[in-house]
Amino acid sequence: MNILRFLREQAKNYDCSVCGTNHSKSEISVLGKREGGWVVRVTCAKCETAITLLVYVGEQNEAKAKPLPAAKALSSELSRRPRRPPVTLDEVLDAHDLLEAFNGDVRELFAPRGKVRSTTDAG
Repeated sequence: MNILRFLREQAKNYDCSVCGTNHSKSEISVLGKREGGWVVRVTCAKCETAITLLVYVGEQNEAKAKPLPAAKALSSELSRRPRRPPVTLDEVLDAHDLLEAFNGDVRELFAPRGKVRSTTDAG
């Protein structure tokens, strides 16, 4: 079995978790073998997000993929964070209005309580 051809056929069943683009045109690279499976890197054709997976192919050519340990640790850390609601259109418009009317630099914009800390304030 040609694993790369098989993976390219299977890619059309999956979408990028970042931008939602179907992986049918994504770049797929087989990096090697590990733990009885193939280490595969998939790079999204649209947003260029790269993921590394450990892919197992069963007896009936059924692929099972799992993130490698570093990716698994990151995804479990992200899942523990409280989810914030999506930004609303009104919030985007409010931010646009604020930035349009703002007259200053980035330090002033993001300074706590509107105070700018200069190098002479440090101490």
